[in-house]
Amino acid sequence: MPAILAWHDAHTLNPRQFEAYEEELCTRALGGEAVLGFLRLSRCALMGAFEDHRRALRLSYVGDRFPIIRRRTGGGSLSLDPGTLILVLAFPSPRESVKPLAELMADLCAPLLQALGQYGLGARFDAPNDMTVEGRKIGSGFLLRDGDVVVFEAALALSLDVEELLKTLRLPLEKLSATGILAARDRFAPLTAHVPDLKAAALHSTIATHMAQTLGLSSRRERPPRPAARSATTSTEDPLPDVSAFLKTPGGVVYIDVCLDGATVHRAQFTGSIHGANPKTWARLSDSLLGSDVARLGATLDRALEGFPDMIGIDRADIVYLGALCASRYALSRHLDVFAARQITIFSPDRTASAPDILAAAEVVLLPYCAKPSWCKWRHRDGCSECGFCAVGEAYHLGRQRGLQVVTITAYEHLCAVLADMKRRKVSAFLGVCCTDFFLKRDYAFVDAGIPALFIDIGGDTCYTLRLEEAAYAGRFEAEASLDARLFAKVLHWRDRLRADHEPEVGGVSGPNAIL
Repeated sequence: MPAILAWHDAHTLNPRQFEAYEEELCTRALGGEAVLGFLRLSRCALMGAFEDHRRALRLSYVGDRFPIIRRRTGGGSLSLDPGTLILVLAFPSPRESVKPLAELMADLCAPLLQALGQYGLGARFDAPNDMTVEGRKIGSGFLLRDGDVVVFEAALALSLDVEELLKTLRLPLEKLSATGILAARDRFAPLTAHVPDLKAAALHSTIATHMAQTLGLSSRRERPPRPAARSATTSTEDPLPDVSAFLKTPGGVVYIDVCLDGATVHRAQFTGSIHGANPKTWARLSDSLLGSDVARLGATLDRALEGFPDMIGIDRADIVYLGALCASRYALSRHLDVFAARQITIFSPDRTASAPDILAAAEVVLLPYCAKPSWCKWRHRDGCSECGFCAVGEAYHLGRQRGLQVVTITAYEHLCAVLADMKRRKVSAFLGVCCTDFFLKRDYAFVDAGIPALFIDIGGDTCYTLRLEEAAYAGRFEAEASLDARLFAKVLHWRDRLRADHEPEVGGVSGPNAIL
């Protein structure tokens, strides 16, 4: 470890200089130096190292307005302008002496929190990588372990254009109305709102002092580098996968996308807001799947993951299960069809229940009110007259015909109450209808209930595509989502065949391919 932390203020850079800037700091760390830089970037979208641009950004909005840049560290994407302070730290650290990455992330965020404390801010670290003041986010840290070099990057919001953030990032966020923007602003705590006379130079010096102390080094200010500008990141249009799956983990959402030649994998890619991983790790893991049988993805990954590297909030079992979920979607295509299989999400709280077992044991159907016509008198009520004029009415008919309890969810609070009642009654499994965005954002409601489920995705004008979640959760969403009645009928007919064959026990299968 070097004796000195060299730090500098690079001021505002063209986003096209950022890649060369990172590279210069990492090269110095490889040579045995510890170096810290502070900078701002002009308007851009800064993507995490492993994110898929189609999932991370609203490309229809970004267009040619500003460049898309990819950083070396993982984690989520950022909507940037000069109001965001970026910190880049690179230092040598022998692999045998490094702390677990989750612990190292907290340690490297601590100097920033200590510096803010000198301005009277009671900032705290919220795992896995956020920094908050009174529950409101002020910034995030991002970490990469690459051989014997650690790269830590952080973003602190000095000021924040919430409307631009909502337009740029493809996240399930509130509507772009005055009320929605105010609600989103309540989630963030830009520093200048707390410290109006904040001087950037003094803040940089304070952070550098605390960071040097954390690393056990003395500090020395230096001249900033002059990185060359390079072309902005161009998002190549990779082929659409034949089968894919996602898994929400404490470390973020991880996706696997697979292209097939028959049932053989000829391309695989892992993406998501993943922290701490070396890009080579994911490349090797993807390569290990080439030529394998898609139906055995979980088992193949289990073998390939010997010596799985330390990552924040993601472990070996998560990746194995993600592969099994992908294999399961392929298996679903044999019973339904390829497109239909992409619309079905398997939820097994203990990761042991198979899709057929869940479906055969399902006792309840949960439908969203947003899929009912806006003119229907039952739109905001639980129930249906089965008038025959919409897909929801057909779903009620098919469900009731089979003795299933069918419920229209009229608000988020209603969903929580229904799930609590199902848990109390020990319902074995259920069939749900909701958009993937809702499942990803509100999955904790289903986790708390602990009931296995199959979810059918909905299309059309959902509250997430229109950014009207706030109204939807309160039961005031007026646009119409679309339920695929044909797919719903296929799923229930498959259930009929399953129940005729056997009465499975949900949770009775285990192992890497349990959900097949």
